[in-house]
Amino acid sequence: MAKLNDCPKFDPKKNDYYTKKEMWENISHLVPKDKKIYEMCLLNSKSKSLEYWREMGYDIIGDNTWDCLTFKPIEYDMVITNPPFETKIKQKILKKLVEIDKPFIIILNCMNIYSKYMRTIFGDKLKYLQQIIPESKIKFEIYDKEKDCMTKCKDPAFYACYLAYKMNIPNENLWLKKKPELIEKIKLIKKIIKKEKIKNKKK
Repeated sequence: MAKLNDCPKFDPKKNDYYTKKEMWENISHLVPKDKKIYEMCLLNSKSKSLEYWREMGYDIIGDNTWDCLTFKPIEYDMVITNPPFETKIKQKILKKLVEIDKPFIIILNCMNIYSKYMRTIFGDKLKYLQQIIPESKIKFEIYDKEKDCMTKCKDPAFYACYLAYKMNIPNENLWLKKKPELIEKIKLIKKIIKKEKIKNKKK
């Protein structure tokens, strides 16, 4: 769940922006299938992250009633999440991740990496961090209450990245490339959307 109300391209009245399946698919090859994932930032959210990862064949836990700052899951191997972008909440979650000390991959505004609080929070554990660079902007989706489904939202004005901790990802895999099958999937979706628009205009 990303809090992007400080971004001029987003509606400040809508505070919850969620990770699209495509954005998780981009890093799925970096996540071992035998690891149990904890999606820790789901409190009061409509995120479909659990559904997306399960569709990709992963064992994942999480719940929109769990407060990640106080709740302690019994068993998991690593964390994958999109924490709120609001600075104070984000700092608390980063501190919790350091306390947990398990491998993780999170989505983060690239500029956060240069902030003073990153050095303060991670201290001598900075050496375990790796920045995973997407081929294009990480995009989000919003929940449409009327339609009861996720819908596309405007592209963010900032660039985000994936930040990994204790994942030991080979350097050659830190610069992501879109998978051929994913490219074809995107093309197909665009064609379907285009056809629907033409169809609606004729009505």
